[in-house]
Amino acid sequence: SFTTANIGSFTFGKNEKAEPPTTSFNVGDKVFAIANVSNAMGKYKMKYKITPPGGAPVDKELDFEGSRPITYSFNPTVPGEYKFEVFLMDESGKEIDKKSGSITVKGDA
Repeated sequence: SFTTANIGSFTFGKNEKAEPPTTSFNVGDKVFAIANVSNAMGKYKMKYKITPPGGAPVDKELDFEGSRPITYSFNPTVPGEYKFEVFLMDESGKEIDKKSGSITVKGDA
């Protein structure tokens, strides 16, 4: 049976496995945002849209093949709430699935 590729889960953590998952970070922590892609056969694109506190959204696009975790990592320099949206697209750029989440960063810039 044909099953459509999808984002099974979208989690944040302080390591590449997001274990344990958390949405609370400090300035200077490395943040890993992990979209776990399921039922993917062939080539896809993943777009991360990150909106920092008080800032303009930043887009990062990654090409990948097959079912696997797609990881975006960064070091937040500004405290506040960061909003994330992840978009799973086919090779032509057609949106298949999306998930969203947010993290809170504490500390001094």
